[in-house]
Amino acid sequence: MKHLNLTLGVIAAMTFVACSPSKTVDNNQPATLDLNKNVSVEATAPLAVADLSFVQLSNDTVDAFFKNATILDVAGDTVILLENNPMASRLIMYSLTDGSYLGQISHQGQGPGEYARIIGAFVDGSNGTVLLPDFHTPAVNVYALASDSLVNVLSREFVPSVITPTGGVESCINVACPTPDGLDIIQYDRTYAIADSISVPGFRGGNFSTLWLNAGTQGVFMIGDTIYTLTPGELNPIAIAPRGDMAITPDTESDIMMELYSGADDIEVLKPYILIRDIQLSDGKMLITTMTDAKKHSDLYDLNNGRLIYRNTYQTLDKPSMILVDGDGHKALQVERLFAKNGRWYGIVSEDIAGEINGIPTGDTNCAIVTFNL
Repeated sequence: MKHLNLTLGVIAAMTFVACSPSKTVDNNQPATLDLNKNVSVEATAPLAVADLSFVQLSNDTVDAFFKNATILDVAGDTVILLENNPMASRLIMYSLTDGSYLGQISHQGQGPGEYARIIGAFVDGSNGTVLLPDFHTPAVNVYALASDSLVNVLSREFVPSVITPTGGVESCINVACPTPDGLDIIQYDRTYAIADSISVPGFRGGNFSTLWLNAGTQGVFMIGDTIYTLTPGELNPIAIAPRGDMAITPDTESDIMMELYSGADDIEVLKPYILIRDIQLSDGKMLITTMTDAKKHSDLYDLNNGRLIYRNTYQTLDKPSMILVDGDGHKALQVERLFAKNGRWYGIVSEDIAGEINGIPTGDTNCAIVTFNL
């Protein structure tokens, strides 16, 4: 497999068949986002946004530069990025006010549980800390964002799962635990005490048919065609996303894996299918990024009626999401790796930008952060 960064075996086959979760499911009918029908829709003009803000990130130190980082969270006027490279992981903090580099947390000499890759990190804006579960021991390391230092180690019940946890401290942290009978979702609060759980019988494994990720700091999960957010003890349906014959089923998943293990090109094998790769949502709008026919589409939907508002198509498959934003009178901004929280949208701009935005000079020596409202 040459093109996709796949975690084969890590997501221990998370494919879902017909099942009835044992906890509460909100049965209000959500909007339908017709991914199958819209697969051939052309890209639209750059997206018009409100209250556009731009900050160039510092280039004063080598540690301020990053590659392939995503926005983990925003706490006050601090943005926290997660950089996961093959040899090392770190969290990087910047000021959204002036773009200054505030520090990093890399586990290198900063405390117990030093390891190469961060698997889950949860910012607690109420006290300026971040929780990093240690998957080698039943512990959670707590670091101060301001000083990059270890301030506490929380004990937790050991859970036999290396699937990346989702969610956040404002709602719950979700840990997926495959069982012989299906899937258990263990949910933790900000102290990493167990807050609740959800059981999904009939669970089967899969690397492509599963949607288990974060929309901002909200855990998102998919059963069949229905997308849910996760709150303590509840699955809350937010959208139905039918893909028809372009969906990967448990049977087609097995066939796909056999082809890939035999050395087939992953991009060619996956071309006929619609894979959901990223979701962000806020204030009744969802940005859903799919991959099909060796292209990605970042589509903005209205969750009130399922209407497709905006579409961007691109072929850089390693980018989780990408849209073109009207540059407030300047050239359109290519905004990548989007993140939404509390009605505000954030993204990384890494291409050269000439001139200025909102009176702020721009440069090409480091990435920039753009924020806006929809």
